[in-house]
Amino acid sequence: MAGFESRRAFEHLDKLAYEIGPRLAGTRGERQAAEYIRAQLEGHGYQVKVQEFEFVDKAARARIEALLLLAAFTASLPLTAEASLVAFVAALALSRVLPRAMPKRRSQNIVGVLRSEKPKERLIISAHYDSARCTIDHRLNIFVRLALVPATLVFLICLFARLSGLLPIPWPITWGCLAVLFFPLCGGMLVSTASKHVSPGTNDNASGVAVVLEAARVAAELHPGDVELAFVAFGAEEQGLHGSRAFAAESSGDVALNLDAVGVGSRIYYVEGNGIVGRRRTSSEVNQALVRCGVRLKLKLKPMWAILASHDHLPLLRSGLRATTITVDSPGMGKLERLLSKLGLPNAHARRYKYLHAIDDIPDKIELTNVERVGQIVLEFIKGAT
Repeated sequence: MAGFESRRAFEHLDKLAYEIGPRLAGTRGERQAAEYIRAQLEGHGYQVKVQEFEFVDKAARARIEALLLLAAFTASLPLTAEASLVAFVAALALSRVLPRAMPKRRSQNIVGVLRSEKPKERLIISAHYDSARCTIDHRLNIFVRLALVPATLVFLICLFARLSGLLPIPWPITWGCLAVLFFPLCGGMLVSTASKHVSPGTNDNASGVAVVLEAARVAAELHPGDVELAFVAFGAEEQGLHGSRAFAAESSGDVALNLDAVGVGSRIYYVEGNGIVGRRRTSSEVNQALVRCGVRLKLKLKPMWAILASHDHLPLLRSGLRATTITVDSPGMGKLERLLSKLGLPNAHARRYKYLHAIDDIPDKIELTNVERVGQIVLEFIKGAT
């Protein structure tokens, strides 16, 4: 099997992030990227399927939710206890139901398959190719994400206490205290979704797609025997993992290795789990196989628990696949990570990736050695499976 060529990978990366540029899901840029990926896989002899699906824009959903909660909270001051509770519960319900009636955008997954005559196992190598709106303030975004749900629960408890006559403080004073928290949170959600700029998405995640395409070129020379290889480019990941959800709903497989943001940093990680409260572990079997691949290549892979980030392996895990994600970042621990480490998450990762969802996530920032090392790991993983 021929080796991974970082030069070829960089050409893919440059095409996606520089020539095509920003690839917000549902836009012309994302469709151009999908066509490019499709052409590359077909050129290497893969049977390619385009899987289309619909989604509602993430920023629009967030704005609707913030406005509904803000309106219901404001109305609760003059309304009776019963009316306040009904209005707020209705707002919460509408924020979940209304997006279904909102205008939808279209995106697509590109699936290239190297078929086996009698496959006993299906190995999926994936990465998302869309890019995100630029983040106006990362710390504000984290604060809103972490605080809005608890603040909503506290407000609901206060509404029930008011209705039951158990609220020890007069309602106007209670409402005023809650407003100090609730208004900034809803306002922060509106501000955090107001950016009109879209990131070129070089590290996140043209880097992952570049590795997938170059690995697909090399793997096309394999005789996979009883293993079917599928190389998948997910759309609309930045909108809420819509591509991987659509894929998981209609496809089957056994093992999935996802790549996300593999171009910037000094350390290669495998994601061992996601979340804080509703924690979801990745496949320890696949993770250990990756570690063994690293040992053979004399490369160290470290575990990461992504407490805030979602990855495309999550819908695949829920559908029964053994799945995980490889990513690259620089080591270090912030205050939140040190706290979570004491609470039983020693590998917690909460820091912002360099250039994440930023206008300067451009090809010049990519460290090609990272792309090459991750590519070698992917090919070694494929060799071990086939």
